[in-house]
Amino acid sequence: MNKKKSQDLPGNILVVDDAPENLRLLASMLEHHGYYVRKAINGRIAINGAQISQPDLILLDINLPDIDGYEVCQRLKTLEKTKEIPVIFISSYSQEVDKIRAFEVGGKDYITKPFQLREVLARVENQLSTYKLQIELKERNSKLEQEIIERQRTEEQIRFLLLTTQAISATSDVNSALEVTLNHICSNIRWDFGEAWLLNSDSSKIVYSQACYANEKGLYEFRDYSKKLTFTDHKSLPGRVWQSQNSEWIEDISQISPDLFQRYDMAVQIGLKSCFAVPILWSDRVLGILVLFKKEVTPKNQQLIDLVKAVANHLGVMIQSRKAEYTLKLANQRLHLLATLDGLTQVANRRHFDEYFDQEWQRMKQESLPFSLIICDVDYFKLYNDNYGHQAGDDCLKKIAKTIQKMVDCPGNLVARYGGEEFAIILPNTDAKNAFIIAETIRLEVQNLQIIHAKSEINEYVTISLGISSMIPQENQLPAELIYLADQALYQAKNQQRNCTVSR
Repeated sequence: MNKKKSQDLPGNILVVDDAPENLRLLASMLEHHGYYVRKAINGRIAINGAQISQPDLILLDINLPDIDGYEVCQRLKTLEKTKEIPVIFISSYSQEVDKIRAFEVGGKDYITKPFQLREVLARVENQLSTYKLQIELKERNSKLEQEIIERQRTEEQIRFLLLTTQAISATSDVNSALEVTLNHICSNIRWDFGEAWLLNSDSSKIVYSQACYANEKGLYEFRDYSKKLTFTDHKSLPGRVWQSQNSEWIEDISQISPDLFQRYDMAVQIGLKSCFAVPILWSDRVLGILVLFKKEVTPKNQQLIDLVKAVANHLGVMIQSRKAEYTLKLANQRLHLLATLDGLTQVANRRHFDEYFDQEWQRMKQESLPFSLIICDVDYFKLYNDNYGHQAGDDCLKKIAKTIQKMVDCPGNLVARYGGEEFAIILPNTDAKNAFIIAETIRLEVQNLQIIHAKSEINEYVTISLGISSMIPQENQLPAELIYLADQALYQAKNQQRNCTVSR
């Protein structure tokens, strides 16, 4: 089988690890999935190699023989050729302080050994996609700036473009950017009305945006009428520009066929004469249309069209950038969910429980509010698993987790899988009396699921035992005390009769 050339592969990755077996394993995994992989056994080789030929991504071990991974990352971030390359640390160090330091020196992500193949591939793809998009955006911005400088013939036009694009970049959302754009263009070229059209969510038609510019109140009637309209390709001026991806100029609206301009009667009535439309493009794709109107008959002006095109191009970069940022935000949220959820039951995992428990303990201590914890355990679950099989056991835990979540679905509360068949419920600002009511409600609801348990020694259905602890955290107390008391209460419930609630 012929090997693919590196430039045809989806990513060029430098793996840095002093353990040959780790290098071989990572390289083999990544190459199997189509990546081009280079290897380095120490920090200096990695830095030199990255300088000579820049990779798209670096997987970096911390514990290296010459200089550690932290220093390698710091040096790479100070070098012009490598400062933008994303670094993912892969290390057996799992302490929070190690991870924090990794991000402080410039790392983009952190994977703890022993790693899982799917996790490594997901994080690698996430960083490569982000890096490649950043490069593409940077290249397009650079190209746009060059086009702006080359196309402008006067100092006034250059100043106008710079001020407008800076104003667009300073906006926080698409509608604000469109509003700024129309205001800058119309006020500078002295046209009377400006509007923007955007593609709807499924790109099947063009709809009126919230942004517009009008230099007199009488033009708002035209705006309000236009808001009710939508266009498909070929239909009226916005539709034609969408379909052709080219600008269009109408010298005198009153002299064309009404079929070519759907708002013909309204435009003539309020005195609009000339108009032109320019597409907002991104990578040969139309994102929207800018349409400008004037109450004077104006011959076609290609220089003016090119000027607005330059602004529209920058606007296209901004719109796509905001979309990319939103997509990246969603991806990060999904990764965060993967890191904090229990894969089987889809409630919080133990790691998230520990973090949230400490956080709420401190908050309740500062505010002198009651803090309650419930720990529950499925009665005779081993017998259930042995009798019905592990798949049935998994389904049982899923149903119980879903039921508990439903019973405590209030802001601030957290349900977590605490152990194999144990669940924990964090209840901030909840006293012992209300915690007991919640626990009993959960116990009864689980029993009401009527999950058959033929091997149970206390009931024909699956049941749970619950232990509760409650206190107002004090300065001289530790969070572990609340967990210990809940654990002891659960132990007491299991040793009494099970399928009951005990509070400490």
